[in-house]
Amino acid sequence: MSSMADALALLEKELGKNDEEQAVTQWIDTGYPPLNKAISGRYDGGLPYGRLVEMYGDSSTGKTALATKWMVQAQRLGGIAGFIDWERSFNVELAKGFGLNDERPHWFYYRPKTWEEGNMKATKATQLLRKAGVIAPDAPILWVFDSIAAALPQSQAEKEIDQYTMNDTTALARVTSSTLKTQAFWAGELNATFLYLNQTRTKPGVVYGDPTTTPGGKAMEFYASARVALSRSKIMENAAGGKEFAGQNVGAKVVKSKFTKPFQEVDLRLTFDDLGVAHFDYNFTLIEYLIAEGKLEYSKPRVTWIDGKKYFIKELAEKVRAEGLESQLRSLLLAAAA
Repeated sequence: MSSMADALALLEKELGKNDEEQAVTQWIDTGYPPLNKAISGRYDGGLPYGRLVEMYGDSSTGKTALATKWMVQAQRLGGIAGFIDWERSFNVELAKGFGLNDERPHWFYYRPKTWEEGNMKATKATQLLRKAGVIAPDAPILWVFDSIAAALPQSQAEKEIDQYTMNDTTALARVTSSTLKTQAFWAGELNATFLYLNQTRTKPGVVYGDPTTTPGGKAMEFYASARVALSRSKIMENAAGGKEFAGQNVGAKVVKSKFTKPFQEVDLRLTFDDLGVAHFDYNFTLIEYLIAEGKLEYSKPRVTWIDGKKYFIKELAEKVRAEGLESQLRSLLLAAAA
């Protein structure tokens, strides 16, 4: 017994005690509890602190709009949001309409030339912000990288287009493999959330199985703690003389999660205001979710609200927004989980 105790004492002296398990205990609320649950396994969860997350989909599936809402949420939690714009397409004026505070130190925005520069700037800024104590230690720092597909590796930036070789075809995949390993480390060390947006591509010649893939190789599939795939379908509503486009239904499938079972799916309703700006109607979508859960009585086409009155779904969603009844919707959701 004494030899065992002596050995353990020696090990502790030379190597220290066991490291604390790096479990995620903090989350950035996505604003939509069913999506929180699909990603993290809990309605009050969401995007994990200290981890990499990838969100990808076809063009106009709402990736940037969702990321903007999440940056706003990070700021509301007392934190900081940053945006690495490889696509050079982010509109901060539209983002301010979502509630984004574009003043420093709440907001950082960079348009780097290369993949390496973008990742370096985000990591360096996060290191300095944490070290300086600009925000509380438990406040979130969320960086959005838009997008992997648009990022230019340094090796390509140093060449003219007519100098590209076959090696340049795989340059992005090779550089992500080395970079994301480092980014995953710093996200954990700095308790920051790195959200990478990506696009989908179709693999030629695929007859069986899923023909879609994402640029940047396989590294993100390994290093991301959660991967969210977006899809869309049109929402058409009756209008004088026929049907008119009213928005789109965005499907979010969590194809990977290290926190709960994967392949859970939720729907999000994306509509457009008179200026053509996209907005997610979480109230409408949550009402539909509660109907599916059997927590709201629904006799097509009307739903019975807790006041006993019957409303069309769109009408009830507008009532909830106008009267600030979101907390009552969430209460019904927690009852559904009980």
